[in-house]
Amino acid sequence: MIPDSIKQFRPKGTEIQEKSGHYYVHKVKGYYDKDTKKSKRKTLGCIGQIYPDIGFVPNDKIPGSQEDCAKEYGATRIIMETSKEMFEVLRKCFPSEFIRIYTLAVMKLLNNSSQKDIDELYTRSAISALLPEVHLSKNTVSAFLSQLSLSRKSMIQFMREYTNYEGDSVIFDGSSFLSSSNENPYTKKGYTPGHRNEKQIRLVYAFNKSNNIPFYFRVFPGNISDKVTFEACVEELGKKNCTVLLDKGFYSKKNIDFVLQAGLDFIIPLQKNTTDVGETDKDFSAYESKDIGFFNYHKRIIFHKEHTSSKHADCKVHIFYDNERRKDLIENYYIQNQDENGNLPKNLQTTVYEDTKLFGVTFLLTNIDNKPELIYKDYKTRWAIEEMFDTHKNTLGFKMNYETRLEVQEGWAFIEFLSLLMYYRINNLLSEKDLLKSYSVKDVLFCASS
Repeated sequence: MIPDSIKQFRPKGTEIQEKSGHYYVHKVKGYYDKDTKKSKRKTLGCIGQIYPDIGFVPNDKIPGSQEDCAKEYGATRIIMETSKEMFEVLRKCFPSEFIRIYTLAVMKLLNNSSQKDIDELYTRSAISALLPEVHLSKNTVSAFLSQLSLSRKSMIQFMREYTNYEGDSVIFDGSSFLSSSNENPYTKKGYTPGHRNEKQIRLVYAFNKSNNIPFYFRVFPGNISDKVTFEACVEELGKKNCTVLLDKGFYSKKNIDFVLQAGLDFIIPLQKNTTDVGETDKDFSAYESKDIGFFNYHKRIIFHKEHTSSKHADCKVHIFYDNERRKDLIENYYIQNQDENGNLPKNLQTTVYEDTKLFGVTFLLTNIDNKPELIYKDYKTRWAIEEMFDTHKNTLGFKMNYETRLEVQEGWAFIEFLSLLMYYRINNLLSEKDLLKSYSVKDVLFCASS
């Protein structure tokens, strides 16, 4: 029996057929049967499907439709054309909600929409014609996001299926977002450079260096350090054969033991005060020594040493020295600390050696048996996730400080994650065509929208 909540969306001249909990709409045609001398009805092909709380979605209204609209079309079309694969994976992982999830993600990338204005912006966009009857009022969206936050298993399924990372190099990192909410239990005082001891929320991402795409996210309380989050993230994703590139904030003996037991390769920097490297081995003042190697990196000479780790079995510590970077850091040190007369204050004159002696020195712990040059270059690609967070916060303007309730915020975090995936798909296409020097993703969408 077809529920009334489904019947209300039935177009004229059609009938609804239920199969495995899904409601398919078939066109029907009336005709006169000469033999029986009665009017009969013939069921024709399926023309679409009805989704609870969303409505009727015709077969030709999925991404790829050629329908013209008297609305903003160009930017919407680009996003939908380049995210067809995402649409299908969302359909698989969220069979009853995928259209609304997908629509919210498109609108988020198009306009950085909020709950207050998303309904109006949806109406102005061609997506309202391509994917019609998606209810996006403020109250509806808030309730939907709260419900979506309970679907973490489906989110994980999506991330595993959409961005398979086996055999790739992946980068984990976290970033803090300020929040003044008193209702969100994840809003906690934590440390962020420039914002010490302020209320914030922590967002951890994983970025696939091999195909230049973010593939995992998770929200944590603002007072949780990255090293505490790592094991939970890897367990949630499911361990796979890959190389993990970590920031020093993820370092702990427990995490290194976990990575080794999981059979993963890794590279992670150590703090300057690490005891895994002797004080004499940290000193590169005699870098002309014969036992020190070197290689070229971006037209600079990088010197290096190599030691067996004393704390982690089957691991090595590579020590790298960049003299050019050391010069820049020392110049900045003096510029930032100079007094009004252009001199270094007396209290720093006695500590300047200790403050600067390790400028330009990097310690990398790894279980990878490879040339130091390759390990160094592999680690340096971590800039990609820093750039991603910059895109997340500044280019796209995605913030987390305006949602007061945790469940709504977690729902929005997933929508923002999907929008970021859409962004990077377009960004990578521009990169493949060597167009990023002339156009950014936002440039392309702005031009297409008009």
